[in-house]
Amino acid sequence: MFTEATRSLIGYAILLVMAGAAVAALLYKNRSRIREIFTDENGKWDLMGGLERYLSKDSAPESVPEDASPDEDFMTLLARQRGAGTRDHGPETGRIRERIIFHGRVQGVGFRYQAMYAARDFGLTGWVQNLPDGTVEMEVQGAPAAMGKMMKHLRSGHWIRIDDMDLESLQVVPGEKGFNVKGY
Repeated sequence: MFTEATRSLIGYAILLVMAGAAVAALLYKNRSRIREIFTDENGKWDLMGGLERYLSKDSAPESVPEDASPDEDFMTLLARQRGAGTRDHGPETGRIRERIIFHGRVQGVGFRYQAMYAARDFGLTGWVQNLPDGTVEMEVQGAPAAMGKMMKHLRSGHWIRIDDMDLESLQVVPGEKGFNVKGY
């Protein structure tokens, strides 16, 4: 009844409608964030100004102390930030293992796979998984400097927003290989 070209055209039309519905759902779901970005201080819509403000924002998280140097080890920075005593996490102390619970916009934004690729790139081992309460749990093992690089990478993710982290030191797991994503 229909030619192959007509069937292809109908298929493309259906895909276009489905894509439009997905975009509409995404916009609706994130409408408050979009309003926050694209309105000025008077509540008026300012698309270009909002985009400029959004893109020019400093990518450093607000919770990082202003006097933190870019090369400061992540674990030392976190300990200083929490007011805890700092441990020596230099490369000469070897490997450490940490359990980290990430709070913020960390589910549905590719966080686990970004963590996996970064951990593998920086020679870290362990695993990462989503938790039912909307947080992400990670056990990571390796050199503290490599962990710091991984955290910087995760914080620079476009859709990822880390608001807080719960940190717990664990015993190193000897012979652990690889970094995996648990659960789906």
